[in-house]
Amino acid sequence: MSQSTRRKVLRFLGTIIVVLLPVLLAIWFAHIRAVSETRNQLHSFAQLVLDKTERVILQANLARDAAEQYQGQACTPAHQQRMLNIIRGRLYINELIYAKGQRFLCSTVMTPTSPYFIPRADYKRKPDIAIYYYRDTPFFNGYKMTYMQRGNYVAVINPLSYSEVMSDDPALAWGMYDTVTNTFFSLSEQAQADQLLPLVRRSEPVFQQGERFYTLVKSAKRPVAAIVSTSKQRFYQNLFHQL
Repeated sequence: MSQSTRRKVLRFLGTIIVVLLPVLLAIWFAHIRAVSETRNQLHSFAQLVLDKTERVILQANLARDAAEQYQGQACTPAHQQRMLNIIRGRLYINELIYAKGQRFLCSTVMTPTSPYFIPRADYKRKPDIAIYYYRDTPFFNGYKMTYMQRGNYVAVINPLSYSEVMSDDPALAWGMYDTVTNTFFSLSEQAQADQLLPLVRRSEPVFQQGERFYTLVKSAKRPVAAIVSTSKQRFYQNLFHQL
């Protein structure tokens, strides 16, 4: 190769580098910002889900506080009316049940001939907290509800209530689980517990699995956490926005 040809090749390569390097750097930085934006979006949504769960738990506690003030005979019409009045004044509470341990005696509208014995709780905490996830009982026959028991009173809650939050991302899927047993107690309609369960054991708070991005966010108040995911489409939207 002659010296003139070599200079032309080097000049051509230099021109390519001068032109392409800024483009490549711009794409690289855009990718970093898109990853960060996607992570922040997932984290923000997970925090909304955790906040919603706190509101539901607060309503359950307030309902049980009010129920415990009743001093009359249990499971009489007056007692049932008292429980009914309580849930009418609370959000997210579908029913109140009076119980002794795992023996559910009556609700606002039902008193079984024999007490219903509910199988062992999914989560227990001393002195008298027991939570039963996705249980189908005679009190809500055909529907899997969450039963939150404290002492003699059980608040019945639709599992969707814990994490039902509006979003403009149609690809979002999420679940709420307790970090003691890694058991899900609330799932969005697009989420599958068997698919999410292996992922909650991951140590990193943000990761990519297949065609989806995931984040894990733990509550600072109680042993629960949220896992939230979205598709790569959301990431690409963020990437194009950065370019």
